[in-house]
Amino acid sequence: MTSDPKEVVKRFYEIINEGTIAKLDEICAPDLTGHAGAGTNLVQLKLSIGSFCDAFPDLHADVRHAVAEGDLVSTWVSYEGTHEGEFAGVTGSGRHVKFVAWDLIRVADDRIAEITQYCDVFTLMNQIGALPTAAPA
Repeated sequence: MTSDPKEVVKRFYEIINEGTIAKLDEICAPDLTGHAGAGTNLVQLKLSIGSFCDAFPDLHADVRHAVAEGDLVSTWVSYEGTHEGEFAGVTGSGRHVKFVAWDLIRVADDRIAEITQYCDVFTLMNQIGALPTAAPA
C-alpha cells in the first residue's frame, strides 16, 4: 500500500463511491475504533455506511478538503445521491439529496485504525421529507 495517510483516506471514499462496502476490509484495521456516526467498530462502520449506500444507491462523496497532520486526516465531504431505499424508517422518496459530513481518521500501518464521523443528518432528513415543515409565522 502507501505510507501516506491521505492516500489511504482517498481510497476510503473511493470505496464509498463504488458502493463496495466489503472492500473496507482492505483498508480498515480489523480492530478499528469508531466514534459518533461511525459506530464503535469495523462491523458497525460497515453497517452505517451500508445503510447510506442501500438507501442512496448513487451516493457520491466529494472530498472538498483533506488536511493531514501526522497520522490524522480531517476531511470535509459533500455527499449527493437519490433517496431510493429506506433510510431511518423513511421509504425511498426519489428525491435528490445533498448533505455534508466531517470525518477525522487516524491511519496506522497503512490502515484506518480510528474514525470519527459527523454527518448533517438534520439536512438529510429534511430533504427526504422526514421532518415536518415549519408553518409560516
